[in-house]
Amino acid sequence: MIDMMDPIIFLIQALIYPGLLFTIAFIIFTQWLSRKITARIQYRRGPVYAGPTGLLQPLADLLKLVMKKDLVNKYSLRVSPLIVISIVIGALITVFSVTPIAIKPLYADFDIIILLYLLLLIPFGLAYLAVAHPNPYTVIGAGRYIALLFSSEPAYAISILVPVIIASRYFDAGYSLYPTSLVSPQLWTISPLKTFSMILASIAGFLGLMSILMIKPFDTPEAESELYWGIFTELGGPRLALGFFAKFAEKIVYPLIYVLLFLGGAWPFNGNWILGTLVILVKTTIVFAVLTIIDTSLPRYKPEQAVRYLWKYLYPLSIVSLILALAPWK
Repeated sequence: MIDMMDPIIFLIQALIYPGLLFTIAFIIFTQWLSRKITARIQYRRGPVYAGPTGLLQPLADLLKLVMKKDLVNKYSLRVSPLIVISIVIGALITVFSVTPIAIKPLYADFDIIILLYLLLLIPFGLAYLAVAHPNPYTVIGAGRYIALLFSSEPAYAISILVPVIIASRYFDAGYSLYPTSLVSPQLWTISPLKTFSMILASIAGFLGLMSILMIKPFDTPEAESELYWGIFTELGGPRLALGFFAKFAEKIVYPLIYVLLFLGGAWPFNGNWILGTLVILVKTTIVFAVLTIIDTSLPRYKPEQAVRYLWKYLYPLSIVSLILALAPWK
């Protein structure tokens, strides 16, 4: 039976928490944190003037881009990129609604298929944004980006299926993200075989999200020394703001999914929504910080090296973990 308050709750989830306003606030915080971490590693101070300790500098940069005139070259598509990037942002916000941090999480049996679809939609939407604004740098960057996606997305999908499969077999999770996240800590203790499967899947999942998020050494699509800004080279003003918003939100969503499936989710406060949500957000921030440190510290692969590495290591890890998860014995 549908509660009369459900539409109001879903509207709040879409627009305020954990929807658009929350996403903007979390992006501002994580981008400030990223700049501070990068600055400290490089013996700099990072943002200091806009807001306390420079906290509002990402917001200032976003507003500056939004207020600029929308200019594109004569070969660019004008309307469809804006539609596609809006769909991407909608997909990102929808992902938040199916996680335990939502006020009323949306879930159903086999909704992991919908989650995989939403996660797949995001990077390919960014690739379309690049192709729709043709430029030698954007075309090369988009080609490298698509090569990375085809080399990592299937293996990444396999890796996040592993905990869902194990949870559904032993805890009746219904191949759904939300119930799986509730029993996530227990997936590591079912048996030595399943523990080994989770270890392999967690390694594959981390490598996969590094590639999808273009974290060094997999940042070949936007190699500054070769391609200027890569897939974002031809963008400016509001279009660049939307592109950056989608990219920065993506850097929150993927670590969040990783935390829910591999790092225990809300544990040790599964029974308390407020404390559990805080734990999830703290864990997500920690994963984001680790990715930032890696991105700042490592050198970049050549495009062919990145693709070869993913096929050589990521796919075997994910496939073996899936086989062990599907094994009929404990």
